[in-house]
Amino acid sequence: MSTLKKTLATLLLAGSALLAASAAQADDWHDNGWHPDMRQDWHEGMPWRFEQHHWHPDEHPYYMHAMTDLRLARDLLARPDQPQVEQGEHRAVDAINQALHAMHDAAIDDGKNPFQRLPPDAEYRPDDRFHQALRLLDKARQDASHEEDDPYLRGLQHFIIGQIGMAQHAVDDAIRQALR
Repeated sequence: MSTLKKTLATLLLAGSALLAASAAQADDWHDNGWHPDMRQDWHEGMPWRFEQHHWHPDEHPYYMHAMTDLRLARDLLARPDQPQVEQGEHRAVDAINQALHAMHDAAIDDGKNPFQRLPPDAEYRPDDRFHQALRLLDKARQDASHEEDDPYLRGLQHFIIGQIGMAQHAVDDAIRQALR
């Protein structure tokens, strides 16, 4: 039994030594010249380090407003009542869901609560849900298009804006189908 204890103690000491060595290397990451790019501003295609992410959770409330507008637009579109516009509505809802998923991730990265509900930016009129959805999508696009100072999130921002644009095109298609 004592041999087993000695073996375990030796393994634990060896593991601790390995962890200490790797931690020392990790602490020395930026001082030893392994990656000189890390001392420069980050741009697309470069490796990213957590220390480069500047966290300011109180700044940029625009994604939260955009998420509220997108949720309301999705609610307006997610109930097809005319068979001829059903396909456009489904495409719009799918694009909105993609944008919301990406905004959810961006909100978490920014230290915000992605489930926070704010009042919508556009006024709600239940009589014309397609045009109301377009107004909400326009507002969401404006909110999502504000300058992103975190270079790591700029690609995500472009994806979100693209998904909102796809939703707008799908709603336009649904309106054209409804007018036929």
